[in-house]
Amino acid sequence: MARRHVAAALADKDYGNRRLVVVAAFDVVGFSTVVEADEDNALAAWRVLRREIDPMIARGGGRIFKSLGDGLLVEFSSPVEATRTALGVQAAVAAMPPTRDIRLELRCAIHMGDVIVDGSDLLGDGINIVSRLQDHAPVGGVLVSAAVMDLISGRIEAPIDDMGVLKLKNISRPVHAYGVGAGERPSSVVAIDSFQRSRPSIAVLPFTDQSGETANSYFSDGLVEDIISALSCLPELIVISRTSVLRYRGKALDPRQIRRDLGVRYMLSGSVRRAGTKVRLSAELADCESGTTIWSDRLAGEAADLFDLQDELSAKVVATITPQVQEAELRRVLRKRPERMDAYEYVLRGLDLLYRFDDDQFVQAMPMFQRAMELDPSYATAHALAADWYSVRINQGLSPDPDADFREAERLSRLALTLDRFDPRALSLCGHVRAFSFRDFDQAIELFDRALAANPSSAIAWMRSSPTFSYIGETREARRRADIGLRLSPHDAHVFYSYSIVALAAYAAGDYPDAIAWARRSAALNPRFAPNLRFLAASLAANGQIDDARHVSRDLLGVDPKFSASRFAQAYAFRDAAKRTLFADHLILAGLPE
Repeated sequence: MARRHVAAALADKDYGNRRLVVVAAFDVVGFSTVVEADEDNALAAWRVLRREIDPMIARGGGRIFKSLGDGLLVEFSSPVEATRTALGVQAAVAAMPPTRDIRLELRCAIHMGDVIVDGSDLLGDGINIVSRLQDHAPVGGVLVSAAVMDLISGRIEAPIDDMGVLKLKNISRPVHAYGVGAGERPSSVVAIDSFQRSRPSIAVLPFTDQSGETANSYFSDGLVEDIISALSCLPELIVISRTSVLRYRGKALDPRQIRRDLGVRYMLSGSVRRAGTKVRLSAELADCESGTTIWSDRLAGEAADLFDLQDELSAKVVATITPQVQEAELRRVLRKRPERMDAYEYVLRGLDLLYRFDDDQFVQAMPMFQRAMELDPSYATAHALAADWYSVRINQGLSPDPDADFREAERLSRLALTLDRFDPRALSLCGHVRAFSFRDFDQAIELFDRALAANPSSAIAWMRSSPTFSYIGETREARRRADIGLRLSPHDAHVFYSYSIVALAAYAAGDYPDAIAWARRSAALNPRFAPNLRFLAASLAANGQIDDARHVSRDLLGVDPKFSASRFAQAYAFRDAAKRTLFADHLILAGLPE
């Protein structure tokens, strides 16, 4: 939403005779050659094509401000509409029959930049760039600059191809460009549509206000709106719009009826009661397919500031129902035969196996992510989780070739960012890989910032960003982020990982008793998670609990028999060399082999 507001504000603001605009450049491929061979019929074909595409451009909000014989320059106010219109034009041109045995094809490039307004014409650097960018566009496809990609990513259902940095003729600086909708599309289009259908969907019905004060119903309405807004930030969840559920206000409906009406898998309903200074919320999450209740709870708070309370209650509801939906989805997927699953469901099954280290279950996670990537090559989360799998394999001491795994983690993480530049999960996982595996802390923090800008309530973004701040020595910020992540997702199925991150922050800050407490909580839930065992052993040794430290060290060597304290610690992600040396000393003191 913020990106749309910024883009609109920039597009509407006029700085004298300068303006920031989106410009699309269309050009007929090889038109000079066609004209030379058959001028009359070539021009006739161009006129027929213009009669087809000009109205499409107008309907998309475009204004043709310059016609160059065999090309057009078109101004748009929105990069999304410009891209959608360009894709529509290319599809229409591809479907047109030949005119007098001549079939014309177009190239198109789109750029957003600063231009000079000269009457109805536009001039300047932005026009020069889009005109030169057009030369690199694929035949029948659309090429967009990075400035445009930043604003359309995740909002255009078409294949994306990172073309890299292009050197444009007579333009001094290189331009990063992306192909949109180029090449054959059938397999990826089917995969995208399948992913959209397979994602869990939810309807948040209007909450009943039981206070008897109709003037205060704004509170329950605002609460529902906050919950819908927060859930809508999750790319793996389809949320029915608020306007579509308003007609159910005041009605008690069976979940199966809601499924028939709205086609959703889950339904959230509830009531709000205000009594004195207290506001009580009852909420219930139901499975619309079975008609059963998955979760229900009652929450309460002080009504001193209703808006603060509204924010607090909506955050609690979202933090609770999100893992409940994921767990319900996983149970549903585990009942299905693997050959009948789609990309989203393979990701769920892989995620369930990712942190299991018994009976080779961890190894089985990768084929799940690979199958998801095969079914949907544009699925950023599948690529990000595959990159994370290689990182976990290295950190768990399971990698037969750490250097090769580092390279594969790098490749997959960069590909995930290319596929979706605003997916909070992909950004968070890739940020963690950048920091832990490649010590690229600045880029990692940039990726975490982008994840939180896309969804400020993303528990994984807050939690996965915490270790990076531990690595660079900003331990107070590391702990703050971990605490926020835990508050946002206290019931996560992998909460042991979150506890280990808090333990890392405490160890890095030198608070060894606190590190021990959190690491023990993590080990109680997953006793084979090697990263946590390392910091538990080191913290116990640093705190003088040598016997306990050596007991944990034996457990660690049972998981990672080839572990070397000095080699591991000196290669660890702590930026401060002295911190790495101290870490090695603590591990050796805990009885681990040097």
